[in-house]
Amino acid sequence: MENALVFLASWVLLVGLVYLVDKRAVRYFVAIYWKSERLVAYVARFTEKLSFIPLRAYLAAVVVLFLMPVFLAMPLVRPDGQVQLLSGFLYMLVGGTLSAIKSLAGGRPVEEAAAHSAGVTPIVPGVTLPWDQLPYLAVAIVVSVVLHELMHGYAALRYGIPVKSVGVFSLLYVFSGAFVEPDEESFKKASTEAKVAVLASGVAANVVLAVAAMALGILGAWAGLQGAVFGVSALGVNTGDRVLEIHGCGMSERVYTPDDFLTKVNVLAGMGPLLGVNKTVSCRPGDKVTLVAGSWLGRYSVEVDYVNFTTPPRVNWLYVEGSLYKGGVRAGDVIKRVVGCGVEAEVNTSGQLISALQLMKQRCKPGDVISVDVERNGTLATFNITLVEKGGSIFFGLGPGSLPLWGYDEGPIRRSQLYNTDFAKLIFWMIVVNYGLAMLNALPIYPLDGGQLLAAVAQRKLGEKNGKALVTAVTWVLAAMLVFNAALGVLGEQYKILQSIK
Repeated sequence: MENALVFLASWVLLVGLVYLVDKRAVRYFVAIYWKSERLVAYVARFTEKLSFIPLRAYLAAVVVLFLMPVFLAMPLVRPDGQVQLLSGFLYMLVGGTLSAIKSLAGGRPVEEAAAHSAGVTPIVPGVTLPWDQLPYLAVAIVVSVVLHELMHGYAALRYGIPVKSVGVFSLLYVFSGAFVEPDEESFKKASTEAKVAVLASGVAANVVLAVAAMALGILGAWAGLQGAVFGVSALGVNTGDRVLEIHGCGMSERVYTPDDFLTKVNVLAGMGPLLGVNKTVSCRPGDKVTLVAGSWLGRYSVEVDYVNFTTPPRVNWLYVEGSLYKGGVRAGDVIKRVVGCGVEAEVNTSGQLISALQLMKQRCKPGDVISVDVERNGTLATFNITLVEKGGSIFFGLGPGSLPLWGYDEGPIRRSQLYNTDFAKLIFWMIVVNYGLAMLNALPIYPLDGGQLLAAVAQRKLGEKNGKALVTAVTWVLAAMLVFNAALGVLGEQYKILQSIK
């Protein structure tokens, strides 16, 4: 509530200042809409400085960049330099829609259908977006939209299409942007090549900005501008300081985000296989782990006993088709000892249990019987478990979260008490906003850039009547998919909120 009040107060102050400068730019005190012919001169100067770029090379570049977010693939570069390719959004939208419809038709709950959708979640402050993220989002939107429209203006002027005005608008910060208004008649009479260049330039600018933000994120990570900020004092790290590196037990890693920190700590504790991380560590009781932390005054190191990162081998849940569940182990049991296939291990931590089961997985074969001692409601019990197979190997029935994870289920600090740095938040929103604008505007939905581009090409190839019919059909189909996925996204977020309240 406090963040919401600060947000509204800052908006009232901004609207008041704009009203004093030009009251015509304020609409009902909830929106700002202002345009000017004088700003065209600045766009013209920008165009003049970049007029050395050959038009053919420019056109080829913007067309490729335009096609990437919807029809090709988008690179996602992590702060550690790892590159992942995201499928074109059109494939995600169509595939997500069909998958979600199939899930709903099969009687699955809405939240599960939302998980199968294309992941389109509208930005609604206080509903799908925490209030404290708005400042970073606002900066990202301003930068992204201004450059988007600036490149539209650049391409128009390069192809001899006059620009009438330049303006800005905002509705409560979130629905904000800028626009360049080309001369409508000149644009209609322009060649198809010119229209394609103008319409593709905005999306291309957003793709370039997203990639540039990723590169800046890598540089910032090496400069120590990322990390996991501690919201409370724990493990010798002061409140407000950030953990930048972890060293110990064969691990020497930088820390980029809170989730990255927790993943690496849990890998140290031997929980890597449950997190999908195939990294071997060699921690033993008594070993020390060094955390390198950063503050405004510099960096410092703290030594933490490895045992502080371990969790008890208490079962949270199991796959019912797995060996452990079939053999009688249930949620709430604390596994104390496992014996079988030449392995005999006393179990004190979740990591030790994982290690013992991994060794058994290598030595045992389906049908072998192992012995598992558990503590249930203060009483010791022994289960003889026949091992079952799944996917060509022994399947114990453990999955993500089956055993307690440090920072989520156990430990002196929880995920909710860890934060990203301001730099990391800004980089995150620069990537999300620019890729979001690129994907949305490149969709062939009229009157978005992609829809107008489709209309320009279709009408040239099919004639005005047939071209319009094609654009209309594509627009209605894709718009319906977009609305459907957005509705599922909001409902899915609401379900998460309700679950957290419970």
